[in-house]
Amino acid sequence: MSQVTRYAPVLPKIGSEKSKLLDEEKIKSLAENKNLAALTAQLRETSYQTQIAKVALPLTSRKLERAFNENLIESHVKIVKNSPVKSSIFLSVYVLRFEVENLKTLIKAINGELGIEEKLGRIYFSAEDFLKRRIMLEEASKASTLKQLLNSIKTPMYVSALSRGLQTYEENGSTSALDILLDKVFFDNLQDAYESLPRKEKSHAYFYVATENDTFTLLTALRGKTLNYDANWLRGAVPPINFQLTSETVEALLMAPDFESALKVASETFYGKFFIKAPSPEDTLAAAEKAIKKAVFQHAKTATIGEIFNVGAPLAFMTLKEAEVHNLIAASAGVEGAVSVENIQSQMML
Repeated sequence: MSQVTRYAPVLPKIGSEKSKLLDEEKIKSLAENKNLAALTAQLRETSYQTQIAKVALPLTSRKLERAFNENLIESHVKIVKNSPVKSSIFLSVYVLRFEVENLKTLIKAINGELGIEEKLGRIYFSAEDFLKRRIMLEEASKASTLKQLLNSIKTPMYVSALSRGLQTYEENGSTSALDILLDKVFFDNLQDAYESLPRKEKSHAYFYVATENDTFTLLTALRGKTLNYDANWLRGAVPPINFQLTSETVEALLMAPDFESALKVASETFYGKFFIKAPSPEDTLAAAEKAIKKAVFQHAKTATIGEIFNVGAPLAFMTLKEAEVHNLIAASAGVEGAVSVENIQSQMML
């Protein structure tokens, strides 16, 4: 079967979904609204209206963020289901990311002693329906302790991360380690799915996978230094394979005695231009993460023109859709917080 035939079912879906994307002028104008009611009114007759219509009053940016992400999941699932089999397996990992977020949300909810209805209300069950693990997440929502949560999660890929994270939590009372280790589950799956792609397809996915994977390694190592995690703990928290980072560089990052030393190592890597020292480590990492995401977004904008009969086509669209949702979340949070139009727009990817 030819590439043209394989991708014939998904290309019309990409075209349809892409036609629903908001143009830059529309995105920018959302920052000019005085309240969330005006913002949502501006989103009538867009693909987000169905999800927004279900949001209970009073409107909040958190409720709208959930609506925007539900729309994103729906869009991703359409693309995944219509992609060629091997590409579909790879692309489905981007839906798995929402399950990882669901587990991180449950951990925080349990730590905050929220009730079961509040927990259930924060889960993206549309992702679980696609992954066929709704029942597992519903059971996990009943847990009142992290140990109970661990016992309710039967999917093997999470067991080690949760066990190790729970041990660290019991030592320092922080859920940060659990977040990091669950994120690593996503990247382990991303690497495995990437390796399962046909050789000709890998080159079209390489930029996205390499950049996301290596960024996670760099940010995890650097954040680990601010949290005083030792090198051995961090070694088990970063992906086993990196792309534009040598094993020697990764080891140097892990063995660096402090944040400043690790930042110097990061600044000398392929991604060094993104790691510009700011007033605080948190500001430095936030700026780097934002700059890298923008670089991926710009790559996707260019790729939508040249990528057609390969996995790059759905990947580019999915990246653009994620950027749009990021912009909508930034707009709603900024409008709710009465942030200036300029500051809201500065948080957008355009």
